Amino acid sequence: MSAEAIQAFKNLEAEDFRVLQVIEAAMLTHEFVPKDIIVKYSKFSEEEITYRLEKLHKFRLIRQTKQPYLGYALNYAGYDCLAINTFIKAGILEAFGKPLGVGKEADVYDALTPEGERIAIKFHRLGRISFRQTRKKRGWTEEDVNWL
Repeated sequence: MSAEAIQAFKNLEAEDFRVLQVIEAAMLTHEFVPKDIIVKYSKFSEEEITYRLEKLHKFRLIRQTKQPYLGYALNYAGYDCLAINTFIKAGILEAFGKPLGVGKEADVYDALTPEGERIAIKFHRLGRISFRQTRKKRGWTEEDVNWL
């Protein structure tokens, strides 16, 4: 996770998270999710989706391709924002601190629970260099692997 993802998280609204969730779900069958699929499954208007996608792209939470069609895919920062949102909704996480360690396979951050207890949050980064190699090296990736 990067400071970029934390900063972006502060500026996201519920609608932005809905768009990120739709992109994540559709990435099971698409390398880049077509805009019309995002419109269909998010149940937002095309104008609203255009606004949300531009915002998410500006914060570098998604990647965009225009060939052979207009499509979008999550990058690590987008996944990080979804994970942070899940932790907050579950009542596990209240605030983030500084990085405790950043390595080849994981990033570890200091954090606080709603009760004020200090915890460490670990974001796995297997395949940061080559995600395709992760499948070969780690057996647990055979289930629910996104295209990232």
